[in-house]
Formats: sequence, C-alpha cells, structure tokens
Amino acid sequence: MDYKKKYNEWLNNDYFSDEFRQELKSIENDEKEIEERFYKDMEFGTGGMRGTIGAGTNRMNEYVIRKASQGFCNFALNRYKENSIVIAHDCRHKSPEFALETALVFAANGVKAYLFESLRSTPELSYAVRHLNASVGVVVTASHNPPAYNGYKVYGDDGCQLLPVDADKVVEEVNKIQSFDEVKYMTKEEAIEKGLLVYLDEQQDNDYLDMVESAAIDPNVIAEVEDLKIVYSALHGTGARPIELIMKRRGLKHFYPVKEQMVADSNFSTLKSPNPEDVSAFEYGIELAKEKDADVVIATDPDCDRVGVVVKHEGDYVALNGNQTGVLLVDYVLGNTKDMPEKPFLVNTIVTSGMAEKIIKSYGAELMSTLTGFKFIGEQIKLHEDGSKQFLFGYEESYGYLAGTHVRDKDAVIATMLVVEMVATYKKQGKTLMDVLDGLYKKVGYYQESLTSIVLEGKAGLEKIARVMSSLRENPIQSVAGLEMDKVMDCLDQTITSKEGKVDNGLPKSNVLKYYLEDGSWFAARPSGTEPKLKVYFSVVGDTREHCLEKLAKVEKEVLEIVKSID
Repeated sequence: MDYKKKYNEWLNNDYFSDEFRQELKSIENDEKEIEERFYKDMEFGTGGMRGTIGAGTNRMNEYVIRKASQGFCNFALNRYKENSIVIAHDCRHKSPEFALETALVFAANGVKAYLFESLRSTPELSYAVRHLNASVGVVVTASHNPPAYNGYKVYGDDGCQLLPVDADKVVEEVNKIQSFDEVKYMTKEEAIEKGLLVYLDEQQDNDYLDMVESAAIDPNVIAEVEDLKIVYSALHGTGARPIELIMKRRGLKHFYPVKEQMVADSNFSTLKSPNPEDVSAFEYGIELAKEKDADVVIATDPDCDRVGVVVKHEGDYVALNGNQTGVLLVDYVLGNTKDMPEKPFLVNTIVTSGMAEKIIKSYGAELMSTLTGFKFIGEQIKLHEDGSKQFLFGYEESYGYLAGTHVRDKDAVIATMLVVEMVATYKKQGKTLMDVLDGLYKKVGYYQESLTSIVLEGKAGLEKIARVMSSLRENPIQSVAGLEMDKVMDCLDQTITSKEGKVDNGLPKSNVLKYYLEDGSWFAARPSGTEPKLKVYFSVVGDTREHCLEKLAKVEKEVLEIVKSID
C-alpha cells in the first residue's frame, strides 16, 4: 500500500486515540516525515523490533505493539499446547505502557500473562521464562539506544531470543493481520479478574539472584579481599537493584554506586549515550573512582545485558573494550573452574577477536563461533543440553557475556559478579586486569580491535546500506594495507571463498561479509539488525601493541575509504 494512503487511513481511523491522530495531523505538510513513518511496517531484526517512538507504522507505539503482540500470540498458539507469557520492561519512555499492552493482548487471547510489577532486566526475563515454564516472553527495551527509541524483544520457551526461522514465522503472523479489528484486547481489570494477568514480585527476583550466585567461580574471594573497591553505575537503568543486591550477597565491603545514575531516568539526563561501549558513559564513575581510589569502574546498559569495565592501572583509569573483557573472562573461567566438565565448550561470534581461540585451545577446550546475536549462542547451549558437551561461557565483542545455562541471553549481572571476582583474585596476586591482559598478549600474541558504525537513517539510509553491501560483493577487495586477501566469508550465500575454491561456511544465512588477510588479521561488514547503522569491524594481529595500532590504523583507513566511496 502507498505510504500516503496508509497515513490517511490512520489519520481518519477513530480506532486510534485523539492524541495519536493529532500527532499525525501535525505532520500533514511534511511529506518526507510521512514517508519515513509509513513507507514500511516496523520489522523484526537481530533483537526483535526497535525504533523511534511515535505515530506511524514504522514507529514504536501502542498500536504497533498490539498488532505485533497479536501476531506473536498467534505464533505461540500454533506452536504450543499450553501457553503463558512473561513480560518485563526497562526504564524508557512508554516501556510500562507497552508492556501492559502486550499483556492485555495475550490475556484477551486466553493466554496467562506474567508481568513484572516494575522495571526488570533482560536477563531476568530470560531466566523467568524458563523458571516459570512459560511458552514465550517479551521484554520492552531499546537497550543502549538514545532516549527517543524503544523496542520489543521476543523469546521462546527456552528463554532465548527467537532464531530467524521462528522470527520469520512471527512476522508472517503479524503480516496476516490486515485490520486492528483482528487484534484481541481486554481491560486490565478484566484480565486480573479472570486470572489472566498476574504480577510478579520480589520472590522471582530472589530466585534469579540465587541462580546468579550459583554461577560463581570462587564463592569466597570477593569477601576475602578486604580492600577491594568497586564503583558501579546502572546508567539510569534496570541494573541498579540486582547488582547492588548481588554485591551485598557476595560480601563486597566497599561498593560505591554512582548515585546520580542509579535512578531510573527515561531521558538518561547525565549521559551523552546510555551505552557502556562509549567511554563518556563512565565520566561520573571515573570521578567517583578517583575519589575512592577504586580498583575498577563497572557500568551496565539500561536493560542490564551489557557491561563495560574501566580498570585502575598505574595511577590511571583505562577502559577495556568488549574483546579484552571477553578474553579476560575466558581465561579466568577456564583457569579457575574447580570441577571442569569432561567436554567443555565456549561460544563467541564471527566478529570477535581471534585471541580467545588461542587461549581456549591452550586449555584444551572447544570454541564454537556463531553469527552476531546472542540468540545464536543460546542456540548452541540448547543443542548440547543432552550432555554431549558442557557449556562454560559465551560472549560477544559488543560487551555481552554469559556463564551458566539458566539464562539464554547475555547477562550483565552474572558478568559483573565474575568481573569483580576476577579483580579480587588478581588483586590477591598483586595484579590489575591490565597486568593479566598484558600477560595474555605475551602468551598468545598482540591483538587490537575496533568498530566503526556508520549511521544511515531512514529509507535513504537503508537503501545506501544495501548498495554498499551489494557493491562489496560485486567488486571483491583483493588486498588492504599491503596485505593480500586470504579468504572471504559471505554469510549471505553461506560460503568461504579462497584460492582453493568455495566451501560451505556452516552458518545460517545472514548479510555479513568477513575478509581474512594473509597475516591473520581480518575485517567485516554487516548492517545492524537493531539500529540504522552499517557496522565495520576490524581485528589485527602483531608482534607488539605499537605494531598492532599502526597496522590497525592503515587497515581502517583503506577499508573505510572504500566503503564511504560507494554511492
């Protein structure tokens, strides 16, 4: 349907509230804005739906949420004999309202909805789906996106975000809905009266925290180190309560919360970006750390599935990137797990540093690499529930980590606890995390990584991203920074091409290109599944840190020049 026709239908449909239609009325003379809001329906990406809040088919609003919920509910009713849903939300604008809308659609379809009474983290939602034997789950969050965004993540009965084959089925069900008359809905009062809306309380929180504690590698070390000092920021999100409680349970004596950022705030007023990948998010935390002489500063994103770490080293505070924290945790878990399973395996993604593979092999464990998206790590856990292999740890370079199998998404509460354990363990040995990381570099080689995100918003942005990816396929890159290409992995046609020919890459189909250089360095390009961005990843190997940085700068410069030259 033509976007202008859609706009007029919504503008004149009294199904929508007066306030909603007034917002649409306010843009009647802005053709570009109308097109942006109505040229397509909000789509499911690697993390469900995510977009700007507002009126329109391509915006996050209560009506899009209702339609998506009806489609998701239809999927669940077709898939499972008995149905229930767990729903959580973060601190963002409209999150409580969108969560309740979801619950009321499911309730109207006869599906019991378990709704957290206030904001909760994404990993607790994943845990609760499994713990309550629910068939599906939803968390309303836009993770680390700017304040104008919100999102809708969908989960299956395994507590894992839906894999593409099932996400596609949800999209089919959503697309079948041609009229809002097909969306079932009931009032909150009616849902409660019929027992179809049940609020979850602190008991569920306590069960979750019990599970987090069970993931400890060394249950005593945090309490043993008397002078261990930790600064923590929730970045105005859901991590404030669970992180503070787990640190108290583990006996941490010096826990310094960044008070200004422990308060839920939809506008993230103290931050340029609520993203622990952005060093500016640590400004308040580092200031407090200097005052308290803290060992590390830890920050979790608003839905508490990602964690960032800043380490005190030689009198300064140094930010670790996601790969560095990942390899430190990999080494810590493998080196300190007392009852190592017979066939341990770890999982990371194809855009993660190759450094972890060398560390994992040195311990005799197995590494599996998946597509980007923690759902694929969760998939590997499920595939080995028969006990043929035992999952130890999984991570993404984008600051997401998981130990144990009770949660099937990245968990910043578990990860924070393990980071604090690491700090305590190495402090007893007179080392900082930077000392340990330097030792790992000397052991397996020096690695440096970076990520460039090229923001391309709206319809024109999507079209530009598609042109860039097509051009890269049609015009193969032969060499970069004086290094010949060794092979190219194209996840769209599921192949790896080298001088010897093409072979299957063994991964699901995805719009990702990864280029392997002759010295073991690589770079990759992929459109983000949750943001209007083209992401270009880089990882280089060298003899020294300085050598790595020099090589990284050259590779980055040449590749980005190629990408940005494509019209």
